[in-house]
Amino acid sequence: MQVKLLALCFLLAVASLASGCGLAKNLTGQNAGTVSELWSDVPTLDGATKANIDIPLPLQLIIQGFIQAANADKSNTTKLDKFDFIAFQTDMTPQQVGEFYTLDKMKAAGWNAEDMPGCATGADTSGAASAAGFCVFGKTGDGGKSTALMIIPFKDDNQKQTQVFFVRFEATEKK
Repeated sequence: MQVKLLALCFLLAVASLASGCGLAKNLTGQNAGTVSELWSDVPTLDGATKANIDIPLPLQLIIQGFIQAANADKSNTTKLDKFDFIAFQTDMTPQQVGEFYTLDKMKAAGWNAEDMPGCATGADTSGAASAAGFCVFGKTGDGGKSTALMIIPFKDDNQKQTQVFFVRFEATEKK
């Protein structure tokens, strides 16, 4: 009983925090949306199928933190205006997804930002495959428009598949 009460209090606190800081609005409101297909400048992951999956709360928090950090950086000359996302499922591991999206492959697709790290996935200290990964790529376009792409694969143990979220951020010059 105490565990259920504690879990309920935790969920209520997270929901209050999310609504109070504008997280829920920013992730589902005017500045966010889903797209029906993967963008033409992002290589298609072989064998992946589009999935109708809600963004999990930990990923929502990562996205919100990314937006806030990018917009708070005084040295940054751009402002993140909006983002879109799409989800896929695959039999690949998160590490295999990270190995698919290499810097060279993404550069060939037009992702030209030199300061982006690419993908970080791998094995844990025991040698077991990682249950998640994280990729970031960027590019600069005409008129000061900048685009950032986050690819976040993580293993869904319930469905025995890897869920891959593609989140695309659009930014414009600060005025």
